Amino acid sequence: MTHADLQLAAYKRELRRSAVSVRDGIPPARREELSSLVCQHAWQWLEENGADSVMVYVPFRSELDTRPLIERCWKTGRRVVLPRVHASSGEMTLHAVESWSELAPGTYGIPEPAENLSAVEKGSEPPVVFVPGLAFDARGGRLGYGRGYYDRLRARLYGASAPGAERKPVWIGLAYGAQVLNEVPMEAHDAFMDMLITEKGILHCTAEGKGIDAR
Repeated sequence: MTHADLQLAAYKRELRRSAVSVRDGIPPARREELSSLVCQHAWQWLEENGADSVMVYVPFRSELDTRPLIERCWKTGRRVVLPRVHASSGEMTLHAVESWSELAPGTYGIPEPAENLSAVEKGSEPPVVFVPGLAFDARGGRLGYGRGYYDRLRARLYGASAPGAERKPVWIGLAYGAQVLNEVPMEAHDAFMDMLITEKGILHCTAEGKGIDAR
């Protein structure tokens, strides 16, 4: 690694520590309130866009709580797809889940689809992906946990789309407003979000971080 690479890695580590501290510092009752607002905005967007299949993460520790959104999707017949992490390969597989009883503690202690659930067939992946993160910016930049699971998944799903296809999976970051920074450091392999949803509403990010259309 070059000196610049080492400096960037160190900066990201420090930024992650700071971002975790900020997120953990939000009182639990306030996190629940903010999560509910974010899930309402996300739900409204799903309704307006007619998305009948979504990939969502299950919250861990102080992450924004997606459970209200997941349960609402189940109640209305939307297909909910959750990821399972494979630390040995550094990949995530996707699995359709219909109830909390189909989850089990997985890698890093995060609830994941149980091992008996089959993976979603190639070509039937959901058109909408809700993504967690430590910090985001208005360009669609995302600071993850440093393991690259979502970056690799996005590259895989985009690569699986038919050449020239008009619609590719929409990647949406979910976050508390306090997690939004002026700028998140991004490297070539890092995935930009298409949208960002906070308690304040929806932010549309365009052209790989080269502009925004706020609503």
